[in-house]
Amino acid sequence: MSDDDFMFDDEDEGFDLEYEEDDGEDEGVGIETKYYNAKAQRDNPAAALQEFAQVVEEDNAEGRSDWGFKATKQIIKLHLRAKDFAKVLSAYDQMLDYVRSSIVARNYAEKSINNMLERVSAASSDETSRELFQRTLDVLKETQSDRLWLRTSLRLAKILLEQQQYDELSKLLAKLKKSCEDDNGNLIMERGTQLLEVNAVLLEMYEAQDMFRRLKETYLQCEAVKSAVPHPRIMGYIRECGGKIYMGERNWSKAQACFFDAFKNYDEAGSMQRVGVLKYLVLASMLSESEVNPLSSPEAKSYKNEPPVRAIIDLVEAYESRDVQAFERILSSQQSDIMSDPFIRRYIVDLRRTFRMQAIEGIVLPYTRIRIATLAKQLNTQVDEVEDLLIALILDNRLKGSIDQEKGTLLLQQETTDKSQYESLNKWSSNIEALMTSSYAILS
Repeated sequence: MSDDDFMFDDEDEGFDLEYEEDDGEDEGVGIETKYYNAKAQRDNPAAALQEFAQVVEEDNAEGRSDWGFKATKQIIKLHLRAKDFAKVLSAYDQMLDYVRSSIVARNYAEKSINNMLERVSAASSDETSRELFQRTLDVLKETQSDRLWLRTSLRLAKILLEQQQYDELSKLLAKLKKSCEDDNGNLIMERGTQLLEVNAVLLEMYEAQDMFRRLKETYLQCEAVKSAVPHPRIMGYIRECGGKIYMGERNWSKAQACFFDAFKNYDEAGSMQRVGVLKYLVLASMLSESEVNPLSSPEAKSYKNEPPVRAIIDLVEAYESRDVQAFERILSSQQSDIMSDPFIRRYIVDLRRTFRMQAIEGIVLPYTRIRIATLAKQLNTQVDEVEDLLIALILDNRLKGSIDQEKGTLLLQQETTDKSQYESLNKWSSNIEALMTSSYAILS
């Protein structure tokens, strides 16, 4: 789209005009004609600006109408094109006066405000954008346009988040949360969805600042809200945060459940974040040592061929088969798809530990004793680390045995259910008892 098209297109009005028969002269038609004459000045912005200003002046003299509002919008676009942001703000104030005076229909006014905020935010400085939003919010508060006030406030919150203006953002979000409560501080039931949207921005802010305690507090507040039907993308992000919180607490099972819910919500919303959270789901599943492969669910099957997911599928296959060499090779060769994610990288040590413990269980199964150095060689790690893993397995009752540190050997107890052995033991016990009885008789 050219600059001219950008300035003179009008998403809110068409050219299929209808005229009604009138016995007298319709003054509005004169303003309308001047408005479209001004729009026709595509190659001469200065002339167009002058004609739009005349339309506004004439409209003010005649009592103000939609045409003055539309002309003001075009004036804003022209000043924006010239990057004269001071005049952009001045003309925007005039446009808001039309909204404040209820001269234009509310739906039309809301649509115009949304489009103008989007245009100015994309083309102006951060300071100008914030000022524009603040002026808009003040007017919307006056006119009691609660729905648009909320939507505009959340858009401003996103801008402040991107600009890392956390102090200003905290104040805005506190005000938004307050609007969801009654005089006693209790949640207004019909504003549950609004509260979740506000808390989602709070979660983003706390995550960006690594404020784990507040992140968890806000997440638990989200879980307590039952009277809400948020957009699945919002719910997906909230559940993703829950998964990350539980991962930080090493509660792998809860993290797995949260990531699965997040994936389903992102998938419903058509968000590409579903691919990233699917990798987190697989990671949590391996760490929890779940026997259920999350990639076998109907929702996840269609993403198996996605390159980032393909790498983690290979890792899962090596994990399930306890193939130590393949597991390490995938972690080393798939750096871009696995290790490049800082969140996954944070838990690779835990994943290796979990994998190696499972691998040890498989390796030692046929033995009654095995050298620890042999295990270390097969696991491609150090003897000290293998000893730590063996101690953990023994303490968790996952291995029945002991460590002979002097010989560097793991001694395993073989469990048996052989009936003959129990019978022999019982017979031996009976013989001992008979011998003791005979001895007592002789002595007496």
